[in-house]
Amino acid sequence: MDKGSSRFLGQQTLMQSGLQNRKINENEKGNLKMKRRMVLAAVILTLTCVTACGKGEESKQEFSISEPITEGISSEAGAQEDSKAGDSTGNASAGNTSKEGEAKGGPEDGQKPDDRQEETGEPRAKADGAGAEFGFENLSGWAFYFSSGAGGWYTELSINGDGTFRGHYQDADMGDTGDGYPGGTLYYSDFTGKFEDLEKVDELTYKMRLADIDFENQPGQEEIINETLYIYSTAYGIDGGEEFYLYLPGTRIEGLPEEYRQWVGYYNMEAVSATELSFYGLYNVKEQNGFSSNLYEEKSLSERIAAEISYGEEQDEILQAKLQEAGTQTDMNLAGAEILKNWDDTLNAVWGMLMAELDEADKEALRKEEREWIADKDTQAAEAGSGSEGGSIHSLTVALKAAELTKERVYELAEYAE
Repeated sequence: MDKGSSRFLGQQTLMQSGLQNRKINENEKGNLKMKRRMVLAAVILTLTCVTACGKGEESKQEFSISEPITEGISSEAGAQEDSKAGDSTGNASAGNTSKEGEAKGGPEDGQKPDDRQEETGEPRAKADGAGAEFGFENLSGWAFYFSSGAGGWYTELSINGDGTFRGHYQDADMGDTGDGYPGGTLYYSDFTGKFEDLEKVDELTYKMRLADIDFENQPGQEEIINETLYIYSTAYGIDGGEEFYLYLPGTRIEGLPEEYRQWVGYYNMEAVSATELSFYGLYNVKEQNGFSSNLYEEKSLSERIAAEISYGEEQDEILQAKLQEAGTQTDMNLAGAEILKNWDDTLNAVWGMLMAELDEADKEALRKEEREWIADKDTQAAEAGSGSEGGSIHSLTVALKAAELTKERVYELAEYAE
């Protein structure tokens, strides 16, 4: 489907959605009319009784009606009144006051959801996640992320109030070079699309359908830009999906699918202290891919690189401990390979950020410097293992030396963002 057709279908669907939101079934209309007649009869009866007591003029001012009741309430408002009437018995039996009932039903008249947050002091996610009717507009300002947490790849997207979304995917491999692209390889995708048919599953879970997705560049297309090979890709984490689940803040973590939890850091429940989600979760049911989210905050290049390095350091501590606890040479060799991969992935992530942000002069200087560094790293790693060639410790010695040099290079690259 081309982008023009996509836009047309998006507009057409939006119009249909708007018409559906205005509909009310015949039973609801009948109940609404009956209720309005009862309210009008009660007002007339009250006026009659007050007048009989000699307070007619005063009471007319108190109960004056500027508009007929049947014209002063829209069908949407009438549906809300039906809901409140149905809730009143339950609230009274539970001992809730009317003020609590209003808080559960949504903000007071004329009060915006953001104003409610200021009054309650609750985080916006928590206030929007439960109680008031949920819609795509609740996701405004939230950025969704899909990543393994290790390595240079990630997918991010933001969802608009009408269900449309925009996102980006990239994966850098600076070691994958060739003729014409000594700067490495970058897998890259900018995409747009639309979610539709948002449907409530339970109080904190909604499902929706991926209606459309378009790519700025055709997946599979390749081109060399500034000595870097760009391979345009699909939207990893989104593409291939059909039905998606949205988990609202407050959702019990232990009740989430294991396939979702493993993507957002909750795969080992014994090591998890949190009991509820503090963010909106997005789950691709068919592909079993899980997104976490954060309120969007623009961060500088140096801040993003610092966060990536911090994660690399945390993983390094874990892997170094694994190396120390290894009982066999084979286990030690495997741990050494993981340590090298961790810093190689961190280097690729930092490299990709720099290539996306630096000006051409700095990028060209960086590519030249990087080619020299790679050659020197390979030489030093080979020299470190020269005394153990053919031995079982050889691969570990080479890997640890390469990891040491790669870690040092990560910090050097970070200085380009200052």
